[in-house]
Amino acid sequence: MAATLEIEVSPTLSSDQAEAIYDQGKEAVVFALLQFAKRLAEQQAGTAASSHETPATPSGMKPPYAKPPASRRGKKKPGRKAGHPGSRRSVPASIDWQSEHRADRCPDCGGRLHRCAETRTRYTEDIPETEPEVTEHTIHRDWCPVCKKKVEPPVPDALPGATLGNRVLVLSAWLHYALGNTLSQIVEVFNFHLQLPLTEGGLVQMWYRLQAILYAWYEEIQTQALNAAVLHADETGWRVGGKTNWLWCFTTRDLTYYMIDRSRGSPALAKFFIQEFSGTLVSDFWGAYNAVVCAFRQM
Repeated sequence: MAATLEIEVSPTLSSDQAEAIYDQGKEAVVFALLQFAKRLAEQQAGTAASSHETPATPSGMKPPYAKPPASRRGKKKPGRKAGHPGSRRSVPASIDWQSEHRADRCPDCGGRLHRCAETRTRYTEDIPETEPEVTEHTIHRDWCPVCKKKVEPPVPDALPGATLGNRVLVLSAWLHYALGNTLSQIVEVFNFHLQLPLTEGGLVQMWYRLQAILYAWYEEIQTQALNAAVLHADETGWRVGGKTNWLWCFTTRDLTYYMIDRSRGSPALAKFFIQEFSGTLVSDFWGAYNAVVCAFRQM
């Protein structure tokens, strides 16, 4: 049959060509369908072999040329809808500096300009250029006849023994512990932008002093968590110095307590649950939580 029928099935098959195949009879129609199915299978096999894609392949893993053209339906125009007021940065409440700008020549052709009285106003806000402030503290030491020793007042601008002020301490700690910047990144910010030479060792020493001050509040959070009616607990991997540690999280509606430990088992939980927990402990099915002595348990 294939030798006598002159049938060519292509993706651009027209209705006239389809009718011509139909006029040749049932055998011609069957042959055309089989030929079309064979071509479709070959195309699908070639595509799968080259891209290893399946119907479940995410769109992000497909090359752009293999994706269908994006539909422009439903795309919103930028900006607010017609009739709604625009949204932009508000005009500053105060002006610190004023600057006038006037071109000497036309920036396009370089020709001379005829001066006009027309102007426009533009506002810019920027951080000021900074230079470190150095304060010399003269600390008076006076004799206490009761204690039989010399005493001196504390310096409120810095931690005891620190050569860097509290603003440096707070900003660097916020960059590291709140925003997750590395030591080298923080040093670059201070050395380059703030023009304040710092070292990684100096930062760590400051943070140790800050830890000693805040540790009492850290223990208070643990105490409140252990006295809570409902406590949620979970853990996740946490890299410290290139080694795997575990970040333990204990939280209620009002507080969150974090603890980093090398153990993911009951030894780490024993460091937190220093007393029997009288509330409801909510956790997943990780077996280490079974070692916790508690009144109620929810998983």
